[in-house]
Amino acid sequence: MHSHQLGVHLMVWSGRITADEMALFPLISAMGYNGVELPIFDPTALDLPAIRQACLDSGLACTASTAMAPGLSLIDDDRRTQGVAWLQNVVRAASALGAGLLCGPMAVPVGELRGRGFTRQEFDNCVRSLQEVGAVAAAEGVILALEPLNRFETFMLNTVQDGVRLMDAVDQPSVGLLLDTFHMHIEEKSTPDAIRRAGTHIKHFHCSENDRGSVGSGQVDWTGTLQALADVQYDGWLVVESFNAVIPELAGATCIWRPLAESPDALAKESLSFLNSRNTA
Repeated sequence: MHSHQLGVHLMVWSGRITADEMALFPLISAMGYNGVELPIFDPTALDLPAIRQACLDSGLACTASTAMAPGLSLIDDDRRTQGVAWLQNVVRAASALGAGLLCGPMAVPVGELRGRGFTRQEFDNCVRSLQEVGAVAAAEGVILALEPLNRFETFMLNTVQDGVRLMDAVDQPSVGLLLDTFHMHIEEKSTPDAIRRAGTHIKHFHCSENDRGSVGSGQVDWTGTLQALADVQYDGWLVVESFNAVIPELAGATCIWRPLAESPDALAKESLSFLNSRNTA
């Protein structure tokens, strides 16, 4: 099985990136992680040079994640232009951080539901928007990885099959998919089959247990999942993703209001230990 770079999402601890969070970087590195995934919700609020330097000082590579800002979207005629411009700015911020990849649910704000699935017009708008953002991503040297979410968090893009359809239509090397085991555990008949279906469209991968607890402690079929990633020759990051229950901004969107592990540190360490036991060259 291929040996992957292993990262952890900063949101295991916090949704912000201030001096307090940057102080975690050496600890994350000491645990044995190769990288940290940095949340960018408001690019104007971040000290990008300081964060980049903190990553370099701790020996961590970084990837970045985002989610479409409230009130904007890539799929609605009246909000699309603003949504595209906003996401292009997030891409530039990711590039300034030294992140070669920006991932997340970017089409519509998380939790925005309409009592129906997406329309053909919304799909077509999403294609056009991703092509426009993808052009900036390519110029900045950033890969854009769009994440299908489960039906309780979005109506736009729930399954890997829809994701593949969207990527075939976008048809840009700088735009692909982020697959997440938590969402696939809900929406797919078989996570390994879904991974094989996505194939080379997979640009990034989130390891998240079915209850968002420590990776390896729940119901996700990790043997089949990692084998499927090997089958499609995925050689990108495996990033442990969970969310700290004490972050109010995240609790609403992710419906997490109880601790998922003994502590954020414990979740990060247990998940890394599990993935290291499976992550052999």
